[in-house]
Amino acid sequence: MTDIPSVPLPIGFRDVDATAPEACVRCLDCLHQLPAGRAYKARALAALQLVPGCAALDVACGLGDDVVLMVAAGARAVGADCSRTLLAAAQTRHSATAASFQLADAKALPFVSGSFDAVRIDRALQHIAQPELVVKEMARVTRRGGVVLCAEPDWGTFLLGGTHSGVSERIQHDWIRSFQNPWIGRALPDLLSAAGVGELQREEIWLPTHGFAESDLLFGIEDNARKLAAEQPEALDWLEHYRDGEAYAGVLMLISWGRKL
Repeated sequence: MTDIPSVPLPIGFRDVDATAPEACVRCLDCLHQLPAGRAYKARALAALQLVPGCAALDVACGLGDDVVLMVAAGARAVGADCSRTLLAAAQTRHSATAASFQLADAKALPFVSGSFDAVRIDRALQHIAQPELVVKEMARVTRRGGVVLCAEPDWGTFLLGGTHSGVSERIQHDWIRSFQNPWIGRALPDLLSAAGVGELQREEIWLPTHGFAESDLLFGIEDNARKLAAEQPEALDWLEHYRDGEAYAGVLMLISWGRKL
């Protein structure tokens, strides 16, 4: 049996330093290692159209792995995050690179307007109240003609593998409802357009997990099942069946980007 986190990940990511930093770090590391995670990140990186010497910003950069990829593509890249825990880990992990990191509120970025050629955010808007303010800030610090990109899951597409049942439907429901903005993925084009970003493009990439360890780490399967068991004891039988079976889960990642008008 895995340890049950005191705070569900979707809530923990709203304030990493005050809630569940270790669980959040494990989740971010797992996502960076998944083949599908690397695939959507590579596509998002390519969409930024970075060229040597350009200035790029990763908002809510987490552990900084994507900032390093931006540096490798030739950019003068900065990672900004409001979590001191994640920034400290990023600085330690990537001290030998040219990546730089700065403590910052995504709704009030400490950069001059038009400072960057490309600005991105990845899987953070789902956790932030008033995400439209973040996207507007991203557009503000982007130069005219620069690329603004958002990549987010849409939890309305969340699939919990195995035979459908009332228990599995409830576990999906409870997981989805724990997010600040569970349907943010489908809203990205409208958010970008409202922030003054045009020439919009969009791609979708399926992000699956295989096996109980991955599925539980990323989607809180055991935690939700055990909480539900207080109300529906059969959830424990479902959990054991899921653990011993295929233990497949996934969600659709939506990438939207365009150029600042």
